[in-house]
Amino acid sequence: MRRSLLLLLLLPLCGAMAQNASQVGEDGRGLGSWDDFVEEYTSDMERAEDEELQLHLQELKELSEHPMNINTATVEDFLQLPFLSEAQVEQIHAYIYLHGQLRTLAELRLVPLIDDVTRRRLSLFVYAETVPDEDSKRLFRHLRHDFSTRLDVPLYYRKGQQQADGYRGDALSHRFRYTLAGSRHFQAGLRVEKDAGERYYDSYGAYAMLKDVGIVDKAVVGDYRIGFGEGLVLGGSTWNSKSAPPMKTQGGIRPMTGMDETAFLRGAAVTLRLAKRLRLSAFGSYRKRDATLTSAGEVQTLRTDGYHRTESEWTRRRNVGNTVVGGNVQWQNKGLQLGATGYWTMFSRTLNPGTQQYRAIYPRGRSFGTVGVHYGYTRYRLSLAGETAYSTAGGGWATINRASWVITRNYILSALQRFYAYQYHSFYGSSLAENSNPQNESGVLLHLQAEPLPSLQVIAYVDFFHHPWPRYRMTHSSTGQDFFLQASYGVSRRHTLLARYQLKRKENADQMEPHHRTKLQWTWEPTRRLRLQTTASSHHVLGSHGFMLSQRADLSVPRPDLTFKAQLGYFRSDDYLSRIYLHSPALYSMFSAASYFGHGLLGVLTGRWKSKDGRWMLEMRYSLLRYFDRTVQGTGLQQILSPWKHDLSFQARVKL
Repeated sequence: MRRSLLLLLLLPLCGAMAQNASQVGEDGRGLGSWDDFVEEYTSDMERAEDEELQLHLQELKELSEHPMNINTATVEDFLQLPFLSEAQVEQIHAYIYLHGQLRTLAELRLVPLIDDVTRRRLSLFVYAETVPDEDSKRLFRHLRHDFSTRLDVPLYYRKGQQQADGYRGDALSHRFRYTLAGSRHFQAGLRVEKDAGERYYDSYGAYAMLKDVGIVDKAVVGDYRIGFGEGLVLGGSTWNSKSAPPMKTQGGIRPMTGMDETAFLRGAAVTLRLAKRLRLSAFGSYRKRDATLTSAGEVQTLRTDGYHRTESEWTRRRNVGNTVVGGNVQWQNKGLQLGATGYWTMFSRTLNPGTQQYRAIYPRGRSFGTVGVHYGYTRYRLSLAGETAYSTAGGGWATINRASWVITRNYILSALQRFYAYQYHSFYGSSLAENSNPQNESGVLLHLQAEPLPSLQVIAYVDFFHHPWPRYRMTHSSTGQDFFLQASYGVSRRHTLLARYQLKRKENADQMEPHHRTKLQWTWEPTRRLRLQTTASSHHVLGSHGFMLSQRADLSVPRPDLTFKAQLGYFRSDDYLSRIYLHSPALYSMFSAASYFGHGLLGVLTGRWKSKDGRWMLEMRYSLLRYFDRTVQGTGLQQILSPWKHDLSFQARVKL
């Protein structure tokens, strides 16, 4: 125990294990790193393990690994980035139109509404390169093949691997991904995956996408995600974070590039430019979904975990057919935008979710429809938008409306109002909400993003919400409040301090739970290739206390091209209620976040090698978890009969 704490304190001096993911700008300060972006973007760590957030962050990581040329990026390309508003995108395009293509990203300082925080985040996803006009019109120019494969090897046995009625397959997890990209007009991809405990590679998908060809704005065949307006009807193309200003609409059609097994549609979708200001989208999908059935063969629960490890899980595999057809029409004239979205869906079996009180508002039947209208107006510093929708699932209404005012380049004030009736339900909706779905909730959010000094960035929000129908483990309606304040201060060119406090009061099991979460983080970049980060986090609720100390070090070695990341953490909490969330180093195109409770130690080490021409990449990740207060981990078939947990992951990537 003492040795573990000593290692934790001495790790800042050991610069031999890590990678500097940040870039250094002309002012000497880092232009930002992927990990810093994730820390800010997932400030509400209570949902860090949310499947939808995991998928969204994987897609963003994919975008960061395949950055786009800012000079050729379209509005839809930019709207994939959650921190950009429509007004900021319009300003970038206006600057390129008036002054020509950007030669460096430093020119973004001249764009009026692009503040330093946004500029640093943009550097993770875009680059500046002048492109001849004739090159940008060629359909299959600059296409590149990208192959990657990953293997996860657990160095332990779970209970499910040790008994006859346990898991059907071995403990290995494997995935393969292929992407054909590089052209602004064409992209294609393929993915295959086998989870630990599964016998077969039973998750797969593919897509082909065409962009900006004739009247075709975008067309996708295969697996895709789709979202319009504020996401009330269809919300599968972006994620809503309370810590980011609510300033943008959904981004339309996008291919399914992540590895999720449930959050996508399968079929075809197209958006056509019928006129300069008018766009029409249509889509259709059919696929089999996993479900838990009643004794009468009706659907009690639609499964979203994607696991098929045991015989019971295998019997739930793709036992319900789901058809979806719908469309969107959108008209835009300067800053004014109007649109309508709708879809109809049918299941091959009747949905019958049960008689529990919290399930009484779940949809019942076989066929359902949802329609909505979305609207918006942007005029330089002011942005207004909203959406109102109706669903036949329960005969309920929902509406969300927002306003953002860019007071100056460094101050953005936003407000958002939402009302989701408990009778409203959209199978594919996703808007800003305290719960995972826009249903059974009303609330008001106020948000401020400020940069009062060149080295000081402040994010603050307050959110008041109410749930009229009893939620899970509740017998009555409930209310809650969420208060958040974060400040990041650049003490010098190499030192940055971050402080965060969050108070969330939310009822659970018929009592109010006030969650106090704090975080203090110091980042030191002694050189362009070395980065050290020390973090202290705490969580207090109803007399239960938890804290974590973690140290991270990132180092890059230019010759050969090696990068390393290392993290060591010590945590202690009274119980699960005061658990601590931590974001850990992950492999290419992956995201890693988990909660920890009890008393233990964790460690992560990753290494990456790239060939000189950038075509080959090899990666390794090792993680360990050691509990001091228990001799077994987990429950059921996932139980590990040891206080230790060791995992190895290997990944290879080649670009041709």
